[in-house]
Amino acid sequence: NSKIGVYYTRTDDSNPSQEQRVELANILKADLFVSVHNNATKSGRFSSISGTSVQYDGQKQEETLGAKRFAQICLEEMTKALGSVDKGLVDGNETYILGRADVPAAMIEVGFMTNQKELANLNSPEYQKQAAAGIYQAIMRAFDEGY
Repeated sequence: NSKIGVYYTRTDDSNPSQEQRVELANILKADLFVSVHNNATKSGRFSSISGTSVQYDGQKQEETLGAKRFAQICLEEMTKALGSVDKGLVDGNETYILGRADVPAAMIEVGFMTNQKELANLNSPEYQKQAAAGIYQAIMRAFDEGY
């Protein structure tokens, strides 16, 4: 049986900082790093744009079991669990968390807060459980694939 240790670091936009979060993962020698976020349009206005995307650090040397493959697993499992639109993988090498993690890291953008339907979903306990199940499935699949 695989055991997953979860370090839930915040429920709002306050501390710990990105630096502190990635430092925690590195100190703990985590196998994988998953950062969960919600997206928005650049303007912040409501729109029809919706879906799930996953960022990874495209500047790191890509091994067979690297960040890009882990991000792809996360994207596939999240869109399957949520029935959301696949918005693809995004090279997020400028993101502090992704660039500084010592392990394969994925930043999951679950959905768009600037889409009325997705905002309602994101606030739904049932949808949150589906998202958590998708993250769990992604981690278990990554372990099954040798991470």
